[in-house]
Amino acid sequence: MKINFYRCIAFAAIVLVGMTSCAEDNQEAVEVTDAQENMTFPNYSTTPIDGQYFVILHDNQINFRIDPDDYEGAQAAMRKEAISFLAQYKLSEEDLDRTYTMALTGFTARISKEKIHEISADPRVKYVEQDRMGMLGRPIDHPRNQPEEPVVNTQSIPWGIKRVGGPFQYSGRHSVFILDTGIDLNHPDLNVNTQKGFDAYTRFRKDWNFNDEHGHGTHVAGTVGALDNHFGVVGVAAGVPVVPIKIFFGPWAAYTYSGMVAGIEHLGVRGIPGDVANLSFGGFDESRVLDDALLNVSEKRRIWMVIASGNSALPATAFSPARVVGNYTITVSAIDSRDRRAWFSHYGEPIKYAAPGVNVVSTWRGGGYSNQTGTSMSAPHVSGLRVLGDIDSDGYSLNWVGKADPIAFRGK
Repeated sequence: MKINFYRCIAFAAIVLVGMTSCAEDNQEAVEVTDAQENMTFPNYSTTPIDGQYFVILHDNQINFRIDPDDYEGAQAAMRKEAISFLAQYKLSEEDLDRTYTMALTGFTARISKEKIHEISADPRVKYVEQDRMGMLGRPIDHPRNQPEEPVVNTQSIPWGIKRVGGPFQYSGRHSVFILDTGIDLNHPDLNVNTQKGFDAYTRFRKDWNFNDEHGHGTHVAGTVGALDNHFGVVGVAAGVPVVPIKIFFGPWAAYTYSGMVAGIEHLGVRGIPGDVANLSFGGFDESRVLDDALLNVSEKRRIWMVIASGNSALPATAFSPARVVGNYTITVSAIDSRDRRAWFSHYGEPIKYAAPGVNVVSTWRGGGYSNQTGTSMSAPHVSGLRVLGDIDSDGYSLNWVGKADPIAFRGK
């Protein structure tokens, strides 16, 4: 078998977790139409994985020094440390799954509830957290087909790209990492860089599959950087390299928290200062490991983390990783074409910018195009702006709750 334990348990999430979830109505924000009530968004409900835990250690309690410039060496040392740790609790090397030295200092392992109580009291342990699994669910695909061999200029500029000041032609040295469902590798409207890519659910590098089986990641990538050519759409930073970090897999976008942290860890290894990571998944259950992993990598590597605020019309402070506030984190809410806060959008203090998130046309799996709605669509507008440099604002969101968010913008 080429797939590992994480992929197997994430497949089980298809049975254990509900298929779709609707954003909650917030009548105080803006009137909701019947069509809006029928929209579906990614499902952020999760299920604990029985007997699967993160064990996070105090940095000053491990028997080696983590060298950020020697990742392979640090991983080998952490594996040795973790095996020794587990042996003290009569657990075997086979119980160890992943090790972390960039995003976190620790490991995941299969541990019984009885043992985890003992381990939690170990002075070397900073905290433990149970791993979780789930799936985003199938998206509603609203296709916007393009001619297979266009002979005239059929390219359109989506309204959201115009609203943030774009499009801009990208010519820099940075990349935008798309932590998502993968990217359609053969899409003619995208500049995909697989050299820095990662597949969190396939054990061997030679078998990594970066291709998008769902659609969500390809849509995000197109808003960030679809090519300025003679067909399709154009992104905010047209032509910027988009790197697939696949942390959701399959047509239902299954995942585990440990796989997501592994993707964030890989970002820290392959990203460089000034790179941008788009995380269109800000509405998960509160998770210290997700929050810590994101904040640690952003601060250590000075990589910009652009995070969707979530779609439940609730305060963003209650969700991971949307609630994270750091020097290089940007949480994004959604507005519609009239600058109104989208009825479903999370709100509150963690949010730094609002951006278009309703009826956003972008690239889609299979070389196509699709119209999607959600804060997942807002975040890539800001990712495209951030890779270009500093972000300005052009007004504030209307119908706001708590505070009005500045609308992300960049002048020509």
